[in-house]
Amino acid sequence: MLCQPDRFSRLTTIIRLTECLKATRQLTFMASPGPQSSSDWSGQGIGEVTVSGDDATFRFHEQGHFTHANGRRMAFSNVYRFEVIEDRIELYHERRGQKEAVFLFPLIVVEENRLMSLSPHLCVRDLYSGELIMTDGGFDLTWTVEGPRKQEHIHYIYR
Repeated sequence: MLCQPDRFSRLTTIIRLTECLKATRQLTFMASPGPQSSSDWSGQGIGEVTVSGDDATFRFHEQGHFTHANGRRMAFSNVYRFEVIEDRIELYHERRGQKEAVFLFPLIVVEENRLMSLSPHLCVRDLYSGELIMTDGGFDLTWTVEGPRKQEHIHYIYR
């Protein structure tokens, strides 16, 4: 069982994470389906991140290219919003704009330098959850998608 850090430690971790968020400029990610997946979501992406917002809201405007395992290359773009709410970070997807942002989940501190989604996000019949680990140069965000036809793992590296 994980030892729950005290409030000061959680807040210190959140403050350090906000500095990581501000400094982020690039991303890479690897997508891989699990054995129970019927999707073909496999490959890797690389891109740039432009951060906008203020001290409590950080929008990641991401764009780059994804190379599928079969060699096909395609452009991608996303906007994710990280909001600092006391001792947690709330994550939103703004693919369709700020007014139609989709709340994904809150990330809470579970130990120093590590946050996890408090509860998964339900999208139709699929559950999305995440784990964020701060590193020396930035942070890693690992997504897990579980559903009747999905078993996906996406590992983002933000620097």
